[in-house]
Amino acid sequence: MKRLLFSGLLGACVLMGIAGCGSQENGMTHEAIYANLDDKVKTALERSNDPKDIDKEFKKRLTAIQKAADKIVTVEGDKIIVTHKLGTTVMPKEHKRIVVVRTEDPMIALDESFIGANYNENSYLYKELKDRNIENFSINDETKTINYEQIQALKPDLIIMRDSYGKAAYNALSKIAPTISVNVNKEEVALLTIAKALGVPEKGEARLKEYYSQAKKTRIALSEHMQGETVAFLRILNKEIRLYPYMKSDMNVFMAELLNIKPPDMVLETELNPTNNAISLERLPDLDAGYLIVSAGYGASSANNQGIADQRLANLKKDELWKKLPAVKADHVLQVDSTLWMAHGIIAKERAMKNLYDTWGK
Repeated sequence: MKRLLFSGLLGACVLMGIAGCGSQENGMTHEAIYANLDDKVKTALERSNDPKDIDKEFKKRLTAIQKAADKIVTVEGDKIIVTHKLGTTVMPKEHKRIVVVRTEDPMIALDESFIGANYNENSYLYKELKDRNIENFSINDETKTINYEQIQALKPDLIIMRDSYGKAAYNALSKIAPTISVNVNKEEVALLTIAKALGVPEKGEARLKEYYSQAKKTRIALSEHMQGETVAFLRILNKEIRLYPYMKSDMNVFMAELLNIKPPDMVLETELNPTNNAISLERLPDLDAGYLIVSAGYGASSANNQGIADQRLANLKKDELWKKLPAVKADHVLQVDSTLWMAHGIIAKERAMKNLYDTWGK
């Protein structure tokens, strides 16, 4: 039986072909949702989990990542030049005192040494950073204000920063030491870019192959044990509940791209609405996923009150609408650590994959 879903604004506009449509919700069937999906999404939904097909897919993916990194990092004679979002940087000949600004994940993944970073006890990499005796400088995460004096005191010869801190931060850091920026939301490109910039591209490629090996293992196990059931990812915040899309969120896109986890119609519907992932409590009964991933709260650096989100999830679990969800009734709910699942970097994604494998892949 066809189940009626409610679309967001964009879905309604696309389906009805009218301009300036209002904010009222319009019903959409599975067929209507599928008809309006991007070709990229449709192709992703049709992939195989046969080991040989996965190998071909990941080989093609690695080639694409290499091409993307090659556009960013070039070699001219004895110079390595990094052309990034915030500027162009000629890499120093030596870099023995590297400071990172939210790029510690790829650096640890590459097993490259660095001396300074910003972190706290909530970080999923806290132990690794403490074991390496990494100096800790401060960042005000509400204002994205970096303590430049503390970084300068570390006397770095290279700084590797997350590009979301912007041009002003890049300019200030560049006055301290040569600085490159990477988009950590694109974990694989960021890792290979850093490896190439540091003159160890083979190390980056080997690490990505290791990453894909874990993804393959997890993907096959989940496919065998979940038998084609769909998965949805809910995040409980202080003031709203978010249902994350299939491929449009950097936070969980690895589930689609690497693990080939299939979404229910309600998740596919969010692909048609690029602006808002929030859902009302009344929409919960439409969420017919066989498996459910739930995160409450914020990342390790957030100033938001984690306790409020935790309490809201606790209250939600008592609600009859929640208890009637297919995934809840089947005891197929995995509550995950928001500080890990919101993080960007292949170590973060590997640990998220391990969450899934340990819970549903055995």
